Amino acid sequence: GKAADVDNEDNSSSQPAVVLVHNLSQEYVLHSLRTSPLFEKYKDTARNEDKRVSLISLAHNPETQIAAYLMNNHHQESKMQLLQNARVYMKEALKAAFIGYEIAVTEGLIDGYGVDSNGLSLQPNHDMYLSWRDILECSVDAYLEVHGSENSNERTSSLKTIRLPGNVLETRGIEVANEICSFFGTCGNNGEGNNSSEEGLPTFTEDQSDPLVQQRQKLRKMRYILPSSVEVYVTRPLTAYPHGGTGWDQSSPGLSESGGGISAPPAFLNGDNGSSTESDGKKIDAKHPVRILDYQVESGPIGQPGELSWTNLHYKEYGPRPSAYQPILNAVLSHFDADAILEASLERELTVEERETLDGCKLIRDMVHDLDASLDTMKSFAAYEEYLVNVAVPLIYGSFEELDEESAGMLQLFFRVHGMAVRMVVSRWTREMLMGGWTNIDPVDDQKVSTTIELDKDQEEKMVKIRQILGFGELKGGYNIPDSTTLQEFALKNLLDENAVKGVVVGCSRPEHVLEAVRAADTSNSV
Repeated sequence: GKAADVDNEDNSSSQPAVVLVHNLSQEYVLHSLRTSPLFEKYKDTARNEDKRVSLISLAHNPETQIAAYLMNNHHQESKMQLLQNARVYMKEALKAAFIGYEIAVTEGLIDGYGVDSNGLSLQPNHDMYLSWRDILECSVDAYLEVHGSENSNERTSSLKTIRLPGNVLETRGIEVANEICSFFGTCGNNGEGNNSSEEGLPTFTEDQSDPLVQQRQKLRKMRYILPSSVEVYVTRPLTAYPHGGTGWDQSSPGLSESGGGISAPPAFLNGDNGSSTESDGKKIDAKHPVRILDYQVESGPIGQPGELSWTNLHYKEYGPRPSAYQPILNAVLSHFDADAILEASLERELTVEERETLDGCKLIRDMVHDLDASLDTMKSFAAYEEYLVNVAVPLIYGSFEELDEESAGMLQLFFRVHGMAVRMVVSRWTREMLMGGWTNIDPVDDQKVSTTIELDKDQEEKMVKIRQILGFGELKGGYNIPDSTTLQEFALKNLLDENAVKGVVVGCSRPEHVLEAVRAADTSNSV
């Protein structure tokens, strides 16, 4: 990062200049580590081998340096040159951070460092893409800057870890993990490198002036500086963002040319999310990703003690709606039919209060009808909740000065059971997208003892199109997900069974989430 000095306009005071340092700078890395309370904890464990832990510091999302450069320079250069310069700028910032980390390792502040980046899982033609080879190259350059080439026989780079997004929909991250694994020769080798990769060997068919070819040859030449292996961890295994969460497709987003120049900086840098309309749960977008989850819903009558069941099992036993959904829907519509007021209107003129009540009842019935009719189009439970908070609830309170206790209770019941129905629809849609047209067929006679799986060609074509629209086009075909297996268990097990993946980082906000993750790990083939 660069430092900028700002002089005082009146030189009457001797206040120190303001220094701006980006958080990937060498200075910032060393300052944050030297003053971190974690280091004191780390020193305590270092004295006791039984309690010793490894402290690894991660540089987060260095590809944001590309966005910063694009924002500040988008009017100054041609599109191609702009992107090239932005990547050079990002690599210089990352190298500076790695220099700080290498120094911190020599000072005993940390055991090593790594990178946690969303850009690693983007396609190479995406503006915000970060190459894992860039990380290795920056690590080599930082090592040589700090230690020089003469000490390379005694130690290697302290790069330890790479973390990137990956899941059963965003499979690009798994491809990258396998590329890293192949480079170090650690695939299927218990994490121990065997230097089997031939990447970077000179060939007669490659353009020797190509920067990518030069980079691969440099990494091969400097292979002895790199560690024997780098551990790859997968993040957000149960959350899939369209187009990697950038809100863009893969064709140079935000850099469309007009009259030979760059027309505008990337939209998200201007605070424009591309839409000003409220989300109602029917769309997947950068704010409301696909959650690869089954949910727990009540299996008995609402309001009575009953067991919770997973949406996949509830669907198999009761169908696509909670068992209490239709009775409660009918009861709510009946409660707000305002028949008594309508009958009175045939005999006399209604009071102002009665007319307002009638209008409010009509509004609520229309809202309930609309929510019921749109149920099968729901894609995101989080977006649905947002819609309730920002639209539905204010609409109700704006229609009635005060709800009687019975009316309030009826609405609470409806939203409770409707929320469960949304969970069932969302999880079923996610499962169908993952299966990609494959359907589990239960046995229909005693001769068939197990479930079979069949392919629906029309459904397959539909799901392929949906995945392409959402930026999950790299997923080919579909998964065979048993009806009895929750989506989260399947998704975690699928990742843990990957040889190139050292571990999976799962966000757990409740104790049961921890137990689900442990169960998935127990059923996987991972060590």
